[in-house]
Amino acid sequence: MDVAHTSAALEDGPRSYRLKEAIAAMNTVKTETLTDLPALAGGQPVTRKEFPPYNTIDDAEKRAVMEVLDSGVLSAYLGSPAPEFKGGPRVRSLEDAWAEQFGIKHAVSMNSATSALCAAVAACQIGYGDEVITSPLTMTATATAALANGAVPVFADVEPDTLNLDPASVAACVTKRTRAIMVVHLAGYPVDMDPIMELAAKHDLYVLEDAAQSPAARYKSQYAGCIGHIGVFSLNCHKTIQCGEGGIAVTEDDDLAMRLCLIRNHGEACLDGFDRPDAENLIGYNLRMTELEAAIALCQLAKLEKLNEGRIELANYLSKRITEEFDCLRPPNLAADRSHVYYFYPVAYDAARAGLPIDLFAHAVQAEGIPLLARWNKPLYHLRIYQQRSARGQTGWPFVPPWYDGSVSYDHGICPVAEAVGESLVFFETLLRWPNTIEDMELAVQAIRKVLDGRHALLAVDDAPSEGKKS
Repeated sequence: MDVAHTSAALEDGPRSYRLKEAIAAMNTVKTETLTDLPALAGGQPVTRKEFPPYNTIDDAEKRAVMEVLDSGVLSAYLGSPAPEFKGGPRVRSLEDAWAEQFGIKHAVSMNSATSALCAAVAACQIGYGDEVITSPLTMTATATAALANGAVPVFADVEPDTLNLDPASVAACVTKRTRAIMVVHLAGYPVDMDPIMELAAKHDLYVLEDAAQSPAARYKSQYAGCIGHIGVFSLNCHKTIQCGEGGIAVTEDDDLAMRLCLIRNHGEACLDGFDRPDAENLIGYNLRMTELEAAIALCQLAKLEKLNEGRIELANYLSKRITEEFDCLRPPNLAADRSHVYYFYPVAYDAARAGLPIDLFAHAVQAEGIPLLARWNKPLYHLRIYQQRSARGQTGWPFVPPWYDGSVSYDHGICPVAEAVGESLVFFETLLRWPNTIEDMELAVQAIRKVLDGRHALLAVDDAPSEGKKS
């Protein structure tokens, strides 16, 4: 479309006078055609490419699945103290391979990371009257793992540069009822674990790690998820490696490993057979992974390092380009003693420097063909289950006596950093994934540049009156 036709098109509708004023103002600074405008203001997008869905399945997984189907055994568990109590050959092979890959003694597979988180809390014999400190910026299952066992989540604040738990805030949350700290290695970046482990040792607390988004990220010489008492990884369909649904719990502790197995597989029926005198928190469920899922997960595990390397390469390029060009954007924090595996790529956005509200900025970049999202989810304690303090029915369970005699706040403002940082965050969730390339990162840079250069036209469009628009 040439300039004349574009001008004619823009003159249609109630926003035209605002656009023409904005274009005139822009032309006083530099010569600009209408096709240089941001797509949201009537220009052409940077790209019309359809980014492919994330798919790491190939012939290896197909062969593995067919081998399981041909065997006729889709699951080989028995809910009794027999050799099959720990599953079939592929489940056990996956657990052995996972333990070897991560250099840890025990790996226990489950049907989801949510199940593994709930089992981890139960394995530590945490229940009524207990508190579990965790992050407000995470997937809801991290906190409901405590609730599912009758314990009460306590939310500590996060560090502004990492979005991970702030050890100082965690320390301030410890009470006589605290039994565990559930850290979350968010977005692919490890928590500062040394002060967390020191705090836990001081107060005799368990440390549980939600490493769902951070497989093979390193903290100093150790893998995230392999530092505390139990770590949990995810194999669900959105993760770096996946088998549809699935989770892995890891631990160095023999007793915790056995407890995880009992909770996974009808443990109450197996206590006598395994000579277990204890029965606390050992009600068993069916949290078992199938042979099909384990076969796929084994193939996926072999790809983990390569897939992480690809994400890191793209992230490093994008961070360099953003730092070079845009003072209103700050790439993810990187400490010298940690690695980032970029489950997603969060960017701190300074709306004042950019001259655009965050939602308008993200919308405009999306219109250029680049999948950028704005704002992290609100802190978990904003959810009704915490605001109304009742997880089951109208009983107040487990937040009130006789289950709990403590006092925990879920008031807005208890984690001011978490509340503020979520409002000033933009992030690429799918861009830094195979098979996307360095060229795609450059398209993202072009889109951001185009949007910021065209801020005046975007503001004019955003402010223009339209039918049905609320003032």
